[in-house]
Amino acid sequence: MKTKNFPTIIYAVGNISLLNSKYTVGIVGSRNCTEYGRKVASEFAEKLSKRGICVISGMAIGIDGIAHNAAILGEGKTVAVLGGGFNHIFPPENEWLFHKILENGGCIISEYPPEIEPDKNKFPIRNRIISGLSDAVLVVEAIHRSGSTITAKYAKEEGKPVFAVPNDIYTSTGVGTNRLIQEGAILATKPEQIMQEIGWRKEKKLIQKNDQESEQNRKTMQKTAEIDKTGKKEEKEKQPQIMPKEYLEIYRVLSNESVHINEISKKLNRPIQEINAILTMMEIEGYAYQPQTSFFQRNV
Repeated sequence: MKTKNFPTIIYAVGNISLLNSKYTVGIVGSRNCTEYGRKVASEFAEKLSKRGICVISGMAIGIDGIAHNAAILGEGKTVAVLGGGFNHIFPPENEWLFHKILENGGCIISEYPPEIEPDKNKFPIRNRIISGLSDAVLVVEAIHRSGSTITAKYAKEEGKPVFAVPNDIYTSTGVGTNRLIQEGAILATKPEQIMQEIGWRKEKKLIQKNDQESEQNRKTMQKTAEIDKTGKKEEKEKQPQIMPKEYLEIYRVLSNESVHINEISKKLNRPIQEINAILTMMEIEGYAYQPQTSFFQRNV
């Protein structure tokens, strides 16, 4: 977790391994969301979770709750950050969601002991944890100076990408997101933008390493060619494989004909969520593509 004023203790229930998820996106927005906001939050959360990206939010009514629920519908995982203790679920009308998250392998955390009651002053503070757990933050709808814009502010200070969905200039829930875009947030129109952004940031060191290896391989091959030309030494060196190791196993299962992700998971005996996350990066970097939903093949 990367955040200022790091909590000294975290209380957690559920699958705590999600706190170390490779890819995470915070999705936040207005409690009084519009139908447009509901649709956007649901689409983004479900598609991101289907690709193995853990959805982080605050379990409030409105956009938060919609994002958690859509992540579960996408057969992915989600983490909720509360503004009070576990003995005082807030808002009470989301108690069903509290249990649904846990029943579906999610995680719920709080920096407050179970007996501490939530209050309005705690929610803006807990938003730093939502941001801290997220590789990127998406604001779907927000009024001016709302909790969602506070979360975006934390993310910006931490150097994380902030995405905002453009909205109607005549609605109050569009004021916050449109302003964020004016101030430099990335205008978001599809989940793939976020996948690509967090993939680049996560894999940047790996890409740099591969670039260095490619250059070294080029020099080696050039040197070999020069030796062959002079007749002094006959060497045939194979260029080392520079594809990331985590991709190779899946790449070998793929072929020029499409393969369903369930079959890939079965052959490799690895969870679908894990396979999905790697395939996402392979698509972004051009090693694979998806001719139809859940079917993949090599990108030759």
